[in-house]
Amino acid sequence: MRWNSVQIAKTCLRTRMRDPKRNPDTPFLYVDISAIDRSLKVITSAPEILGVDAPSRARKEIREGDILVSTVRPNLNAVAVVPPYLDGQIASTGFCVLRPNKATIFGQYLFYFTTTPNFVGILSGKVRGAHYPAVSDGDVKEIELPLPTVSEQQRIVEILDQANALRKKRAEADAIAARILPALFYRMFGDPATNPKGWNIKPLSEFEAQVRYGLGQPPKASTTGVALIRATNISRGTISPINMIYVDPQDVPPGRNAFLKEDEVLVVRSGAYTGDIAQVTKEWEGCVAGYDLVITPGRYLTGEFVEAYLLMPFIQKGYFYNLKARAGQPHLNAAQVAATPFLDIPADLQVQFSEAVQSIRILRKQRGAAGENLEKAFAVMLHRAFTGDLTAKWRVEHMKELLAEMETQAKALECPPTKVNPPEIGSKRHAGHDMYNKAALAAYITDRCHAPDRPMGRVKLAKLFYLVQQKSEIELTETFMKRAAGPLDDEIHKFLSLAQKSKWLVLLRGEGDLKPVKPGRNVSKAIKQAEKLLGPAKAKVDEMLDQMKWWGYRALERWATVLDASFELTAAGQPATVENVKDVIQKHPEWVPKLNRDEFSDTHIETALKGLRGFGFITNQD
Repeated sequence: MRWNSVQIAKTCLRTRMRDPKRNPDTPFLYVDISAIDRSLKVITSAPEILGVDAPSRARKEIREGDILVSTVRPNLNAVAVVPPYLDGQIASTGFCVLRPNKATIFGQYLFYFTTTPNFVGILSGKVRGAHYPAVSDGDVKEIELPLPTVSEQQRIVEILDQANALRKKRAEADAIAARILPALFYRMFGDPATNPKGWNIKPLSEFEAQVRYGLGQPPKASTTGVALIRATNISRGTISPINMIYVDPQDVPPGRNAFLKEDEVLVVRSGAYTGDIAQVTKEWEGCVAGYDLVITPGRYLTGEFVEAYLLMPFIQKGYFYNLKARAGQPHLNAAQVAATPFLDIPADLQVQFSEAVQSIRILRKQRGAAGENLEKAFAVMLHRAFTGDLTAKWRVEHMKELLAEMETQAKALECPPTKVNPPEIGSKRHAGHDMYNKAALAAYITDRCHAPDRPMGRVKLAKLFYLVQQKSEIELTETFMKRAAGPLDDEIHKFLSLAQKSKWLVLLRGEGDLKPVKPGRNVSKAIKQAEKLLGPAKAKVDEMLDQMKWWGYRALERWATVLDASFELTAAGQPATVENVKDVIQKHPEWVPKLNRDEFSDTHIETALKGLRGFGFITNQD
């Protein structure tokens, strides 16, 4: 029996966006990239934030059992299943949310597939953007996965769960071991937050410690040379060789003091892992610091003490957190780190502590080797699971039942469960991608913007259709494709034809480049349906349409393109600036010619950004 291969999109249900700022006094739990344990693939934290304080990236509503897949490099391996306590909460737009359709796929099977090196490798090949490399939700959903019957999926998951349980036990043991070093610190020096031993406190710089910047733009990668240690290689006191980049020492810019020495301490200076720390040990001496900060402890501090102190909650959740919270994007600079308040510990006590740390590291390295062997065995098992080898014998024993189940599964794949009959559609969410509701919304926009002396074309309607969905957040269209004329619902011809058959719209014969459209005689029925879809957002949408009805399609194309680019920037944690918008446009082949048109000059893009902020499409943080 041969497995089917289908795109992930065909196995998932629709999800929705929700802006927490609409309920400013309502608390919600927020999941961002830093909340994911990239090793165990679980959500480790979700702070409670009021709607009024929601970051601009907090837009994706999540449900129990959803699978969160990071779309921002270098965190494409940040994957997790939403637990029950996060049902109905909010996640960052830096995730693609996959909601398994139980009729076709077992949720844990899809989750394990998204953890495979093959899946991450395919995503890596789709990454676009130099300054904020990322993939789109569409990139994730168009990946094909092997799809056995649900029964066989469950059998595969049973086997993988048993193996994964061993990994979790190892992780629990590692967590216990990790608490040894902080406990030793507290016993010798006390809690820095309360300073019960009464140590003097002074800034790091007064210990003659130096803080410098690592390289910004790295030299060209090489297969040999020295390691370039980046933020992704730094994790809670360890430097990991996973995904390490190497550079030729000759290509490192002179005069930057970029090479590392034993005992120095690295500090992640920007991004989701800002403030993470690791000491440079003997094996990493001579390597190069990437986009990080480097502390040279000097004669009054040991590297082990500096590393341990900066990993204390007093610094991580206090001093560093307060600094990061002031910026739109988490960020630390050299002056801030140099000003970090440090306990003035006698040299002999620091040396005792450092010797103990070095002994603990030897044990940690031994545990790490055993863990690597376990991870390799699990990786082999994952590979076998998705090639069919893992359940080959079981499949032969259950062939008759599986053949019958395959037929049921095939029918479910052909008939998406989100398709419902028009009379049953009334709620904002249940509209999904249904043609009936798209046709109703298109007719509503046309009726609102129609003027006999100035007919509206279908290109203009397509741009307004995009802007209305973003303004009302009803998410009828799952993915607007990046076409030459801007973001487009590729099903527009289908739902306009449906609107014409229902006599909601009249599609007139083309007049040159213009293909006019006007309201049909039954448009009142479409208006009633569209009003249900828009709900409370109707007033704001009407206000927007009343202003935009006189605009030309070129101006609307610019607004829609710039807005779509800003969403991509938001997902990557980048601000919506003229240069960043142009960079997004440049990375999409269909959009590159826009930059040769006056409509997309710097001045016009800046005007669009200001207008989008004025209409509330883009917040000041974006």
